[in-house]
This record gives sequence, C-alpha cells and structure tokens, in this order.
Amino acid sequence: MVNFDPKFTEVIFLDIECYVPPETRQQPMASLIFNPGINNHFVLGGVFCRMFPLQRKRDPFWQVWNWSREEEKKTLQQIYNYFKESWKMIEGKTKEHPDLILVGTGISRFDIPAIYVRSTLHKIDSEAALYETYFKTKIVDLSDVGIPLFRKNPNIYRLYPKTTNALKARFRIERPKTSGKTVWDLYEMGHFDAIKERTTTEVNEIIAIANKINALKLR
Repeated sequence: MVNFDPKFTEVIFLDIECYVPPETRQQPMASLIFNPGINNHFVLGGVFCRMFPLQRKRDPFWQVWNWSREEEKKTLQQIYNYFKESWKMIEGKTKEHPDLILVGTGISRFDIPAIYVRSTLHKIDSEAALYETYFKTKIVDLSDVGIPLFRKNPNIYRLYPKTTNALKARFRIERPKTSGKTVWDLYEMGHFDAIKERTTTEVNEIIAIANKINALKLR
C-alpha cells in the first residue's frame, strides 16, 4: 500500500507544444502527426505547474519556450532541470512513498515520449538517466482515466482515450476564448504570446478536470 505522506506527494500538471513543418503534415493513417524521431519536428516548449496537494502547496506556473529549432536543445535542458529539481524535492522518500506524479491529457503518448526522444537526440543526458527522470514517474493520463465516465452511449467502443474537449464537456468546464488557430498556424504567424496563453489555459483546464475527477463519489 502506498504511503501518501504529504511531504513526498508531489504532482506536476503539464502540457507541451511542438511544431511540424507543412511538408511533413501528411499522415496516411494515424491521427497523431508529430513524430519526435523526425529531425525537423521539434518541441516549442510548455507550461508546468508543480503542487504538493496534501500540503495545499502550489508553485506558480513555470513555462519555457523557444521559437526556432536551433534553440530546442536549450528548452529541453531547462525542462530536464525542472524535472530533476522536482525529484530532488522528494529526496529521502522510500519505495513505499509515491513516485513523482505527472498529470495531463495524452501525456503518456505524446508529451513525455516527445521530451524523452528529443532529449536523447540532443544528448541532454544519457538514455538511462533520461529514462530514470521521465519514465520512472507515475503518469496519470486523464484521457485514459476518463474512459469510465462515458458509459451512456451504446454506439461507441468505450476503451478508447478521451479528448480534453470531451472531458471538459462531461464536466461542463467552459474554456476562456482563445485563438481558433492551431499552434502551428500561430507559430508561423509569429503569434508567440497567443501560444503561451493557449497552453496556460490548457494546463488550467487539466487541473480543473483532475479536480472534478478527484471530487467524484464512487459507489
């Protein structure tokens, strides 16, 4: 049984954004277009919020960005430092205490693998060290957690990840108005502040969804 000692119960809510150039956006089958193994696909940055929820402690949002592929390595190094610092904050924990917890939508398939693969390509650290930092966390992917909340429609196959928009609709979470352009469009137009605002909004939504799920009364 996990001992959720408030001192060692640490959560990071996160959302990252990446860029895919127009010439590689055609994907014949998969819905996910970004591929961190393709050289000219790259991480733009992201927004992170670190909490110790059982202590009611929450750090200010932290964000890091780059606006050219040449600067990606610096961004990945800063993200890596943030995660290493987060692990250090629960130094002294035992195997009975929770590992560092990550929460987001799609982060097990997109955000964390993207950071890991791009970091290995840039040689931010050894593959073993990067794996220790990113994949020995406990990843709570809300798109999977939300699956049991959609039981009423008999015409769907239920065991399929849910989108942020589906989860927001389920919990009636309204989104503040942001640009309807995609991150790729905003990047190409140089609207970098809009990308920051959009991603910050998405992390706030992730926190709101997580709070709604935490508040559910299970029978």
